[in-house]
Amino acid sequence: MKEHSFGIGTIVHKRTRDTENFFKYQAPYLCLNLNQPGPDLPFFSWNRFNLFSIFHKQHGFRDKDKNLLEFAKQIATQHQIQFESVHFIAIPSILGYSFNPISFYLFLNQSQQPLAILYEVKNTFGDQVHYLSAHDFSQSTFKKNMYVSPFIEMDCTYEISAKLLNPKQFFCTIHQFDAQQKQIFYASINLSLAKITFWSAFAFIILNIFGSIKTIALIHYQALKLWIKKSQFFKYSQRVKDRLYFD
Repeated sequence: MKEHSFGIGTIVHKRTRDTENFFKYQAPYLCLNLNQPGPDLPFFSWNRFNLFSIFHKQHGFRDKDKNLLEFAKQIATQHQIQFESVHFIAIPSILGYSFNPISFYLFLNQSQQPLAILYEVKNTFGDQVHYLSAHDFSQSTFKKNMYVSPFIEMDCTYEISAKLLNPKQFFCTIHQFDAQQKQIFYASINLSLAKITFWSAFAFIILNIFGSIKTIALIHYQALKLWIKKSQFFKYSQRVKDRLYFD
């Protein structure tokens, strides 16, 4: 996993209370080693418009003048994480647009095993929070601290499990529980990665040129289905710009 890679993530969402709902879709992901220069490709850029881009203003500090490695190093220093490299997994901006419900910073040791995982979560209102797990990555528990869906209340907890099954396979599950500890939602991402080469990356871009638009369209389509089914609605009321929480 030392090199940059990319792949298609299979994402599952399942709602398990009042109005049951299930959907599955695929989205393009980049896995970038932040300790190395970006991929040397004409159609990929750091912090500049291109077919595929990663913009500093959309992640981490959300400051165009502060890169993601600076952000990762600050987190590591504050929490005594002695890492060899950091790999950032996210849906790239495609023609300047992206929406990342969740991105991942993997802090790896010399054996390329995770020491800590930072989950970067966004909602469609532009809010962002981070959840840091620096212990056992199975069943890390966090209090819900950001409004995400209009059909799920704030008084909830997340149980997040993540596995780097091998250098080419990343898997993450999220179980959400209400105040009575009843599971109400499940999500997962299963991501297979491959080394970036010119022609494979070119084909990847052509096949996924509408990847980000598809993600945001599917989210709103599923929300419309829940609204039509008269699922309980919770109004957005608390803006959260950037916060960090621990397991």
